[in-house]
Amino acid sequence: MTQQSTLFVCSLCKFPQPAPAAGDNTGGQYLIDQLTRCLDGEHAIAIQPVRCMAACGQACNAALSAPGKLTFIFNGLSPQTAAPDLAEFCRQYAEATGGKVAYGLRSQPIKQATAYVLPPLAAGAVEAAIAR
Repeated sequence: MTQQSTLFVCSLCKFPQPAPAAGDNTGGQYLIDQLTRCLDGEHAIAIQPVRCMAACGQACNAALSAPGKLTFIFNGLSPQTAAPDLAEFCRQYAEATGGKVAYGLRSQPIKQATAYVLPPLAAGAVEAAIAR
């Protein structure tokens, strides 16, 4: 059984330019809404809004992680156009062993938005760090 992947998306990121069609939504919330539609029915991927990812100058920001898999951190995602590419990458990631999606399979917007790739967190590392 595939473990659930979590896509963390900053809900407070601003639009790079004004977006009249978005109403009162922030760019981040608009992106979350678009991702929710793109990932409807995908049980292997959970969207988790985050109040701030502390990269406001590089909005919109997101991170994708799962137990035992690489963590991908994205910035500069377009709230208006990134959802289909990011949703497809989430599907690829959910199916990939260790989260290792071949570079050639990633769309150009995902390649450009990938800021960092972190190794999997060792099992029990968080619990051990908290216990100290």
